[in-house]
Amino acid sequence: MSVFSDKRVFGIKRQNCGGVSTAGQVCANDVILWVIFLLPINIVIHGAGQCLVAMGLFVGNVVGWIFLSKRMNSYAEISPKKIHNAPELFAARYGSWKLKDLVSVIWIVTLGLILVSVLKVIVSVVAYFMDMPESISLAIIVSFLILATILVDNKLMGIIKTIVFIMVIIVCLTMIGLVFYRMDAREILDNYRRSRLAGGTSIYLNILYYDGKTVDIGSAISMTGVGLGCIAMPLMYKGVLNIRDIKELDVGRIWAVIFEGFTILSSCILALLVVPVLYPEKAWANMNSFQVYNLMLKKLLGTGNYAYVFRFAALMVFIAAVVVMLESFMRNICEHIRGLVPAISRAGGIAKLLIDIGVVVLTGCCIFLVAEFVEFNREHMIADNWGLCAAALAAPLFCTLTYRHATGKGMYAGIIAGILTFVMWKYLPFVNGGSLAAYSGISGDVVGFAVSLLFTIGVSVCTQKNTEEELKIFDRMRADQA
Repeated sequence: MSVFSDKRVFGIKRQNCGGVSTAGQVCANDVILWVIFLLPINIVIHGAGQCLVAMGLFVGNVVGWIFLSKRMNSYAEISPKKIHNAPELFAARYGSWKLKDLVSVIWIVTLGLILVSVLKVIVSVVAYFMDMPESISLAIIVSFLILATILVDNKLMGIIKTIVFIMVIIVCLTMIGLVFYRMDAREILDNYRRSRLAGGTSIYLNILYYDGKTVDIGSAISMTGVGLGCIAMPLMYKGVLNIRDIKELDVGRIWAVIFEGFTILSSCILALLVVPVLYPEKAWANMNSFQVYNLMLKKLLGTGNYAYVFRFAALMVFIAAVVVMLESFMRNICEHIRGLVPAISRAGGIAKLLIDIGVVVLTGCCIFLVAEFVEFNREHMIADNWGLCAAALAAPLFCTLTYRHATGKGMYAGIIAGILTFVMWKYLPFVNGGSLAAYSGISGDVVGFAVSLLFTIGVSVCTQKNTEEELKIFDRMRADQA
């Protein structure tokens, strides 16, 4: 018996999961990471121009759900090889377990560093609201992640995440309604004017401006290019593989677009209303989104007992959303780590079960130690790892599901080219002691994706074609999309 083949743990056994719960589960990952966790404070500080990031996320998710999800599901159904996750798609299509392991390692590193970065922030928030030491808060959250990964099956966790995700939308819409209930339009506009925003109110609320200045083409491309990370992350593909009924998959695709559209729109509007609500107080760049919303609710509700209960409940919904997002990251990391452990053919069911549980516990311990003892810029770490993942894997994944003649060597070339391009473009001082990213305004993930795509296709064209058997599977998968 193995927890990786039993549906109680990791959800790796393909189940007939509902489309709505799968859509909610997937949306509760990258959308919450950016739209609830990272973007609000940046929109408050810099203006509506930051909403381009949210638009890019929406487009990236739509591309993933509309163009890639059904292909992934069909290929897994048609292929004679077992495909439980996105790395195993590479092994099935190109017959290369080394390629699968390379993809797994990239996801383990990037997801792990994003998880720890988010965890460090949420730990401080929980410790503040619950009045406890941060180390205790960290231990409680990590323990929850370990136990949830081991004991809760993927289908049940999908339902939980969907409920939490819907609650997030409800809280955002309630807070927006509360703003307009407590303040009329004239007062809101007057407070914008009194806040002395860069460029004035009309500029602050204009999506084509950032810090009072026109958003240049490079910055616009970079901000919307964040959506590439949605294509490169394994979270959507894992959810799609848990759906066996094609009708449920179609339902999931529709609900995913609806969920993400509502969340992105409501959270952006809410963030843009922070300035007039807080006036004469201001939000500062070193604050996190939870602190901003806490101040906002204090202003709107006052400090009475009922006000405290509603404010606490609203913030707990946001915190719960981030925690269940971390559980998805933890589950994916552990599954990819377990995939790197060589199979033990003679081991009994109990031994395999203990190995699987050991992977989860050791992963949790590593996460605890890094979060407790290593300090770094959390926001930069999240953005950099998201960008690195997009540069390395967005093009290879896209080509694997859409390009008939993609080859294993093309995948290697695309992955390596994407990583090297991202690092050189973002970090090496090529121009006047600064990076090309700083000089051009175009981020490394966008350039890395473009170079990775060229190398993936170019090397695939120049190398030996795939077997006839594999091409037939691809053709059947493509025919299913009609």
